[in-house]
Amino acid sequence: MVLEIFVAPEGCPSCGKAETIVERIAKDYPDVTVRRIHIMDAADRVAAYGVFSTPFIVMDGAVEFVGVPREADLRARITSRRPASQTPSDRP
Repeated sequence: MVLEIFVAPEGCPSCGKAETIVERIAKDYPDVTVRRIHIMDAADRVAAYGVFSTPFIVMDGAVEFVGVPREADLRARITSRRPASQTPSDRP
């Protein structure tokens, strides 16, 4: 699975919070590839998704969260999108 977090230019405190959550969770899901994408470097993709607030999280090409997700919600969404045979390596 590819998880992309789209962030804004400097001064977006919500972006930092979301990045911290994603980084913390990603350690438990070695099969999830995390990509940080600056919205100014991907304006065409941002427009195609139709999301004009940051942060937002895309999983395998689908917008899953706009804003800062709760850690439990992000874990649940990752788990629901994975094959049943895959489980996190270490769940808190």
